[in-house]
Amino acid sequence: MSPDHVALRHSAFVYEDDDEYVARSVAFLRDGLDAGESCIVAHSRDWLAVMRDALGPDADRVAYIDVASTYTRPARAVAAYYGTFLDHLRKAPSVRAVAEFQFGPAQGDWEEWKGYEAITNLAYSHLPVWVVCTYNANGLPERVVDDVWSTHAEMLTDGWVPSDHYEDPRDLVRKLTPDPEPLPELRSCTVGQDLERFREQLARELVAEKVPDATALAMLVAGTEIAANAVRHGGGIEEVRVGRADGRFVCEVIDRGSGFDDPMAGYLAPGEGTGTGLWVARQLTWRVESFHSPRGFTVRLWL
Repeated sequence: MSPDHVALRHSAFVYEDDDEYVARSVAFLRDGLDAGESCIVAHSRDWLAVMRDALGPDADRVAYIDVASTYTRPARAVAAYYGTFLDHLRKAPSVRAVAEFQFGPAQGDWEEWKGYEAITNLAYSHLPVWVVCTYNANGLPERVVDDVWSTHAEMLTDGWVPSDHYEDPRDLVRKLTPDPEPLPELRSCTVGQDLERFREQLARELVAEKVPDATALAMLVAGTEIAANAVRHGGGIEEVRVGRADGRFVCEVIDRGSGFDDPMAGYLAPGEGTGTGLWVARQLTWRVESFHSPRGFTVRLWL
């Protein structure tokens, strides 16, 4: 990383030829090794083996991440890479990574993963990391390739060039976040302001809905974090609503406060002295929604 890049540099490389991917990636990583940086390759297991061979004598100086379980949900992917970067920054002053983008289980849901790429621009903004996200254009819809220019400030073409279509990350995530749908099928629970009572009631509801123990525990932890936020910062719990929607268990915590209006809430790692509730909830649940309604400020957790 050059001296004038002391924080995040988030670039993208769209390729059509495998040999080009290997050649460009190896050159990028070797430049980093020569500069004393910690270097990472993130890809599928088979491609990690290809990159090891291509790096030759430098292979053991590079770290390798199998992304098979990384791109499950945006919040988890953000947290996984964040933890990896912090680990490597304990050993080197800066990091550079080549990360092959992999769609999550619902491959058609590009809008959500487009939001993920936008989120990373802020999630790692304070870290001295240069990430090149690589995209194999073969088989990708044209609109997906075009969208890469809106989520990366810099592209690798004949050289490193600024993107003319880069969008402000918060504005883009806000634009991509759909308005929550009303869920009249949820039922109301009485829990008062007692967090222990909240946990007990939520546990009963999870058992009644036959939610498996492992995922039920995740909801209990996430729900308690949100309920605690409501008590501490939202003027108290106004109502709790639970039930199933679209085949998933859902829990809403409604408080009396003014809430917040930040599409990035819970995606950015909490700093010292800031709360961890939304960050934890996003890691443990399938989706977190926040919105104002006639009932009050609502945080909705989907399991």
